[in-house]
Amino acid sequence: MSGVGARTAAARASTVAGDFRRLWLGQSVSMVGDQVALFTLPTVAILTLHGGSLQVGALRAVGTLAYPLLGLPAGAMLERRRRRPAMVVADLVRCAAFLSIPLAVWRDSLTMVQLYVVAAVAGVFAVVFDIASQTYLPLLLPPERLAVGNARMELSSSVSRLAGAPLGGVLSQFLSAAGALGANGLSFLASVLGVTLIRAPEPRTRVHDAHESVLRRIATGLRVVRHDRLLLPLTLAAAVRNFGMTIVETVLLLLLYRPMHLSAGQAGAVLAAGAVAAVLGALLCTRFTGRFGLGTTLVVTGLEGAVWLLTPASLVLPGPVVVVVLLFVSSLWLPVWNAGVTTLRQSIVPPELLGRVHATARTINLSVIPLGALAGGALAAGTSAAMGDRTGLILTVMLGGAVSTLSGAIVLCSDVRDLKSSVDPRLTTGT
Repeated sequence: MSGVGARTAAARASTVAGDFRRLWLGQSVSMVGDQVALFTLPTVAILTLHGGSLQVGALRAVGTLAYPLLGLPAGAMLERRRRRPAMVVADLVRCAAFLSIPLAVWRDSLTMVQLYVVAAVAGVFAVVFDIASQTYLPLLLPPERLAVGNARMELSSSVSRLAGAPLGGVLSQFLSAAGALGANGLSFLASVLGVTLIRAPEPRTRVHDAHESVLRRIATGLRVVRHDRLLLPLTLAAAVRNFGMTIVETVLLLLLYRPMHLSAGQAGAVLAAGAVAAVLGALLCTRFTGRFGLGTTLVVTGLEGAVWLLTPASLVLPGPVVVVVLLFVSSLWLPVWNAGVTTLRQSIVPPELLGRVHATARTINLSVIPLGALAGGALAAGTSAAMGDRTGLILTVMLGGAVSTLSGAIVLCSDVRDLKSSVDPRLTTGT
């Protein structure tokens, strides 16, 4: 390569790296806001509006209904639109939705109905942002940098879980939970800034057929996932894991607030243990994959729910301490799974199909979250009425963990278990 060519390549690489940092830092701030909302929305429902188990489960369900309802058409339509404007609009709408809550408190008009509406609106535009960002990253980074880029995004996601719950607890103590949700709304402006500061023009994605209908594009995405020997088991495993772990997560705050009698700040501190482990997992995900192979690593991550079978230890040991330990062990593996599966999908799916395939996979494995939230709320209500709060909630957490563990068995029985990495030569026969 000539000197001029080398300088041009270096300048291009520097621009790409700078653009990725802008996107990464902006999204990192908004991820913290997401985690604050995940903690403070049910906290407002439980402590301020005195919502019951079914209402808390319904709130979680409403916030996650958008993917099963809109994921497939959103993925198909975004393939033909620029991703960056879609990301900006999604962030601005979510900002406005969360800012409406402290305004309602100021007017003394906050109700559970408004919480449901805010959760639903935020969920819809989270779908738009998720699909747009996941399909934009392969356009921004060269293929050899995708694994590193996804690992960094998972690191930010893990750090946000570390900061989100304790920050939400602190803000709830000093500003009220509604004030914490207002601060969360403002965090989306950081993501807007990061996206708008990207200098490289967004490249156009080649589309197979400019006249292809949305329904046909949806059908193509479903067909690719259904017939792919790697994508199908991973998608089903993620769905099973999400269903079980949503039961656990829905009931966990009830367990901390009711029989364990923790304050919002104390509950946030307990949940931070899982976030510490998630940060550690994100830092080590490429090392785990390099040492044990991608397939073996994904099998192990699928078994994380088994640790919640030890929840009855809280009957004889200090409850918060037991939850801290179980959260730490369980949460270590989630970022490892996410980074591995995302990179694998981006590596084997052609760019012109990635939007619809990503939306299909995410729709399937996230559609079970509202079902898990409703199931967790209903199980918690029934078992608590029959056995008392402590025993009933513990039993519900155990059931959720047991269901989640089945995801490891799905991966173990598939071709995924033999993969060494996301650039394994065997991947060329997958799609």
